[in-house]
Amino acid sequence: MIKLTEDAAKKILEQIKESGSDMPLRIAVTNHANTKGFQYLMGFDEQKENDSLYEVRGVKLLVTNDLLDVMKGMEIDFVEIEDENKQFIFKNPNDPNYKLPTE
Repeated sequence: MIKLTEDAAKKILEQIKESGSDMPLRIAVTNHANTKGFQYLMGFDEQKENDSLYEVRGVKLLVTNDLLDVMKGMEIDFVEIEDENKQFIFKNPNDPNYKLPTE
């Protein structure tokens, strides 16, 4: 399903510890008409009836069942973009803007 790199899992677990919450992390994706790709959202949330719950690298992830096909094979990483500016990135082969790495 969804993969987390070691760096992404470490950062999420740090955030869970800092928040003192035991809620799982919801991963969501939207596709706006005015953009050509997906936008990704993350936030701690309670599990709802139409959710699937996964545990990856010690992180509990929630995904709405309606989005399972869109997120299949997606990887979340936490990387340094420039000069210690770090952020989560989403590598999703189902996203029309995602470019597969060339070898």
